[in-house]
Amino acid sequence: MRLSRIRRIMTREEVEGVLLFNPFNIKYLTGNKPTEGLGASVLVLTQDEAPWLIVPQLELELAKSSRIQNIRTYYSNPQSSKDELPKFEDCIREAVESLNLSSQVMGVELDFITARRFEELKHLFPDAGFKDISPMLNELRMVKDEAEIERLMTALKIAECGVRTAIEVIQPGITEIEVVAEVEHTLRKAGATGTGYPTVIASGPNARCPYARASNREIRGSEFVVIAISAIYQEYCSDVARTVITGQPNKSQRQLFECARSSIEVAIEQLTPGINCRDVALSVFGNVEEQGYSEDLFGAMGHSIGLQPREQPIFTFDNDTLIIPGQVFCIETGLHRPKLGGVYLCETVVHQRGDSFTVLNEIPLTTV
Repeated sequence: MRLSRIRRIMTREEVEGVLLFNPFNIKYLTGNKPTEGLGASVLVLTQDEAPWLIVPQLELELAKSSRIQNIRTYYSNPQSSKDELPKFEDCIREAVESLNLSSQVMGVELDFITARRFEELKHLFPDAGFKDISPMLNELRMVKDEAEIERLMTALKIAECGVRTAIEVIQPGITEIEVVAEVEHTLRKAGATGTGYPTVIASGPNARCPYARASNREIRGSEFVVIAISAIYQEYCSDVARTVITGQPNKSQRQLFECARSSIEVAIEQLTPGINCRDVALSVFGNVEEQGYSEDLFGAMGHSIGLQPREQPIFTFDNDTLIIPGQVFCIETGLHRPKLGGVYLCETVVHQRGDSFTVLNEIPLTTV
């Protein structure tokens, strides 16, 4: 079904074939996610012929579990004397020529491949044309089926187990990295196979960056601590963010937190069929601005979620992409004020196919 969908989009975009290097796009279409380096594998797809999957020799057995029958391998160590396997570029040339794409327009992911890779492709196929098909891959992955939504919901439940552990162990004197150790132990026991991004426990001045790596800093009393967790379950990610404070918040801290919390709730209340990403971003910003914290706002105000914890579309003021049924997305607000600290909150929402919107989180946006 997914191959049929991408082929329909290829027809619309007038490309005869595609070369996909992004491992998440390869996973989405084949069922197998390459593991050896970003861009070390490629899926070659046409309108009519059986696709080719090219992977490093060490990943051959993993690739056999995919939905692709035509698999080629190469030896990825250039210092090796193993001459029986071709080079990566030779495999790509063989696939493209066998599929009669050498002089056709091919789609490539310009938001993923390096400039060097693009120049190599143009050198390998001087008679071919190239078109950026990154937007169409984003479009393809944006709508989730029921199985994907179930996996996303499970990933979220696992992440919230980690959030609960963090809330239990955060106290003055413990270090950020010690909290992370407890959280990730919980995630693994709950069924996570990994994390979509490094677990964030960011206290005090570190809370200004919502994706700061945990440090050996000791958490102190009466300061904000940001908790951001992305658990992976059957390749699908969650993205959960909560903020707690060690001790009783003062008036300024409470106001900053309340602004972030209410901004997300205002945006959720305004979700209706036909709303777009810009509308959500403006809802968040409007509430932040009304309460006088617009200069303290950082980052985007939402994003889609799936095989990666942060996927297109991103909710910004200039993005009029419609939020459509089957989309799972996060609405988020990050505020940071010097000497006061940072607050980062995120809620996950699914646009149901009956035109309703459902918040999936169980842990509330609790007032500090």
